[in-house]
Amino acid sequence: MEIVLVSSEAYPYVKSGGMGDVVGALFKYLPRQGFRTKLFLPGYPQVLANSSSEARELGIFFGDGEVKVRFPEWREGKQSVIAVANEHFFEREKLYDYPDDVERFIFFSRAVFEYLVRWQESDFILHCNDWQSALLCAYIDRYWPTYRPRPRKVIFTIHNLAYQGIAHGGLFRLVNLPGQLFTYEYLEFYGNINLMKAGLLFSHIVTTVSPTYAREICSPEFGEGLDGLVRAMARKKRFVGIVNGIDTEVYDPQSDPLIVQNYGVDDLEGKKRNKMVFLQRFFPDYTGDLSRPLIVFVSRLVRQKGVDLIVEKIEELLGLPALFFFLGTGENRYEQALWEASLKHPNLAVELRFDEDLAHLVYAAADMLLLPSLFEPCGISQMVAMRYGALPVVRKVGGLVDTVIDYPFNPSLSTGFQFENFSSQEFLQAIRRALEVYSENQNLWTTMVANAMRSDFSWEKAVEKYLQVYEEH
Repeated sequence: MEIVLVSSEAYPYVKSGGMGDVVGALFKYLPRQGFRTKLFLPGYPQVLANSSSEARELGIFFGDGEVKVRFPEWREGKQSVIAVANEHFFEREKLYDYPDDVERFIFFSRAVFEYLVRWQESDFILHCNDWQSALLCAYIDRYWPTYRPRPRKVIFTIHNLAYQGIAHGGLFRLVNLPGQLFTYEYLEFYGNINLMKAGLLFSHIVTTVSPTYAREICSPEFGEGLDGLVRAMARKKRFVGIVNGIDTEVYDPQSDPLIVQNYGVDDLEGKKRNKMVFLQRFFPDYTGDLSRPLIVFVSRLVRQKGVDLIVEKIEELLGLPALFFFLGTGENRYEQALWEASLKHPNLAVELRFDEDLAHLVYAAADMLLLPSLFEPCGISQMVAMRYGALPVVRKVGGLVDTVIDYPFNPSLSTGFQFENFSSQEFLQAIRRALEVYSENQNLWTTMVANAMRSDFSWEKAVEKYLQVYEEH
């Protein structure tokens, strides 16, 4: 049995967000469970840098003519990676955010389908991820030839329903599906084409990246305009929420080469050393001792991550007895607000960049992590922070509910702090509650840190649940 993963990103080949972590981890850990695993990725420059010179080639009728596509492939043991290489569509500076993104990934799904029809040799399960490969589910359903053994199962994972692959309806001509599928029951969406709908409609099983998010997207608040379709599909097919894992071989404070001193749950002296070096680097004017808490934000500076709640009350936030550090990039208005605040407040430092190496040191130095998300399908940073002994302050949504424990009636069982509504006042109250525990009840704080660091967010645990989905009859 072979698992065929199709995605627009996968760590370590190429990554921009959580989907890259999920697909990369499945590709890494499934062979350890005895599966052959094949991964299709767009032929971005960083992907092609790993490929061999030998490649299959074919021409696909696309738009007004034939488009050539190459499939460089490289194998290692039970794993193989296949790039969908076309200079026009994929050899660009960024992965996404181009005007023709929908056209690019229509082509991607078309190309992967043509490859599978011609050259897939073994029995397989197909696992597509988000809107960029959703159309492949429809092609398998409508066009898979009767003389070839069909995939045993087609699984579609929603990593973030907010991104659906929506574009003007005229692009349906590129899809190469029957015209009757451009109706509201299928791929039409208020006159536009919506690629995400193909994955929902034509897969056998739908998964999302946390159980709470699987329930939330059935509601108008979190359904992004597709809640009616999601509810209908949840009645017809299996709808499974599986919490993402983190790579505990990469994120391990006991062996991490990117931090100053390694440490573990039974000896936190190394964490103090990381904090001291971090403060010397980013707060050179700070002369206080290590008792002042360091509160960090490590994520994209976008509305989804709740940055509005931070900038709305930035003066009140920075008036709290703590040091604050922000690492990330995003919307210009948030970057500008944080940068201007850092010029006025010596207890705030801001690094407006994506820096994976630095992020490891930030987690190792931090006492708390902020993640006040508007919505959060799963979230990775809160799990990494807990593994490094930083307690998260999060909004009670999506995967944050499933990973951060806040038992007000028995705080000694907790791993962090939650708040209910998308309110800057409630957010500040949660931070104050965390600061109160930190400064006035060190025994409880130490217990919570130990609980957090012992939480099992390994991919071995998450992959077991994907295996159950793959093996269902």
